Amino acid sequence: MNEPEFIAPRNLANLAAALRCATPDSRLVAGGTDLMLRLLALGRPDLLIDLSGLRELSFIRQEGGLIRIGALTTFAELQRDALLAAHAGVLSRAAAHVGSVQIRNIATLGGNVANASPCADSTPALLVLDAEVGVLNRAGNVERRPLRDLLAEAGKTTLGPDEAIVDFSFVPLAEGQRSAFGKIGVRSSVAVAKLSAAMIVKLDAARRSIAEAKIAFGSIAPAAFVDEGVAAVLRDQPVNHDTVEAFATACSNMVSRSIPERSSLPYKWHAVRGLAHDLWSAIQGAHHEECAKEHRDQ
Repeated sequence: MNEPEFIAPRNLANLAAALRCATPDSRLVAGGTDLMLRLLALGRPDLLIDLSGLRELSFIRQEGGLIRIGALTTFAELQRDALLAAHAGVLSRAAAHVGSVQIRNIATLGGNVANASPCADSTPALLVLDAEVGVLNRAGNVERRPLRDLLAEAGKTTLGPDEAIVDFSFVPLAEGQRSAFGKIGVRSSVAVAKLSAAMIVKLDAARRSIAEAKIAFGSIAPAAFVDEGVAAVLRDQPVNHDTVEAFATACSNMVSRSIPERSSLPYKWHAVRGLAHDLWSAIQGAHHEECAKEHRDQ
């Protein structure tokens, strides 16, 4: 059996040239934490394109009213970045849940999305942020696509073999918006998600109600997804115990609709209620911290 060809591009022009050689049996590798496991099932590739030398794709910055993140940015960098903590906390919290410290030091955001695992921690967070993905093609052009259009099914995206993710972009959270991320696994740490969710809400302080809500789930369907029905249960509702209980019930109903024949339904039906309460506790905690800070500053 022939050894795979190996290309290590040093800039985007080199990468575009490498993509012109790619076939459906070719593989791109960044951190490699997912690909090394999948190669056993996928078989030997005809071409490996090593992206690790593309340092221009490792960045987090704000420009043109957007936060932009390079595809080779590691989860350790996402977790500790001050810009994300202030304006996209849902993503920095999701990053903190990825694997171990060692994994976070090498695993990349682009690789996590491209691997298309239903239990990927980053995708629910990026979905609620309405993230767009910059995709480089073989001609060297970058096209922007909504992330939701890239996620196809477990282990598959809509990317062609001659395309590569180069960055992500989204609008930073506005004043009054708060976010949360939570997941449930079989272990207390380094766990693959059995359930995960990311949520953004905007509170109407004057009315003490929820003005806006968006929520995305992972580890339920073949790909992470935004659920409008669950979010609708929260909108225009008062911030009280009854609303949180209605939210938890809506999450359980969503699980019943999503996996009616799955053996994991009973477990996930109950577990998602706990996850809903965890999300809401995180949202309330952020609100109380902001109120305490405002009081101290007065």
